[in-house]
Amino acid sequence: MRQSSESDDMDYSFNAKTFRTLLHAAIADHFSEITAQTADDSTTEERPEQLLAGMEQAIDMMEHAAARQGEAVLSDVEITEIGDFALGLLEALVDRVETVSGRQERDLMRLAIPISLWLARQGGHINKLELVVNSLAAWANELHDTLQIAELARVIREIIDAASHEIRKDLEQTNSMRPWRILNLNYGIVATRSHDPALMDEAFAVLVENLPKDARTFFREGMQQMDIVGYPEEVREVVKKYDRMWGSGDTLH
Repeated sequence: MRQSSESDDMDYSFNAKTFRTLLHAAIADHFSEITAQTADDSTTEERPEQLLAGMEQAIDMMEHAAARQGEAVLSDVEITEIGDFALGLLEALVDRVETVSGRQERDLMRLAIPISLWLARQGGHINKLELVVNSLAAWANELHDTLQIAELARVIREIIDAASHEIRKDLEQTNSMRPWRILNLNYGIVATRSHDPALMDEAFAVLVENLPKDARTFFREGMQQMDIVGYPEEVREVVKKYDRMWGSGDTLH
């Protein structure tokens, strides 16, 4: 996964060599600290060295599966298990590093994106959304080029489509900050910022399907943003269409 200059393409996909480089760079400054902290904590189940060794194993398995894509090497269940394993290790590393650094470690968190895309593109199911949702939101806040924003919207769609059945059931609807809700809302917002009417139409249809209770407020507030930000007319027309179908006076939380 890399970020180029504002006019270049973004690359969020899994590449074993790049992933390893970013992983070790992200924890290098804090490795001795988290190792010392773990040594003093008898309740910690796995040491940082074990977490990294596990991640290396996961990277090898992911690389092997990616190289054999198109062949029936692993089942979707096996792919999902590998992805769960990698995301679980990443969550543990993020937790350790953030504890000693006292701040959010975005570079480390963002490795959830290539893992999640690997899962999606290998036919697995994503069971852990929180890290990848936070990382996608952070990327969205940093991008201004509409082509890059459009590419990010497509990545979000892949991750939505790969979400597990359990997540898609959306049982925790009383929790307005649940990752599934944030992911779908951000898909609509990022698609709008791309200024691509076709991409917006696709995202809005997904939003209506996945978050029907939020659709009305999303499009009503979208119309308000059209006036505040001054979006192009072709963008306004798509929002108007959905607002006519779904809009109301409610507000998002």
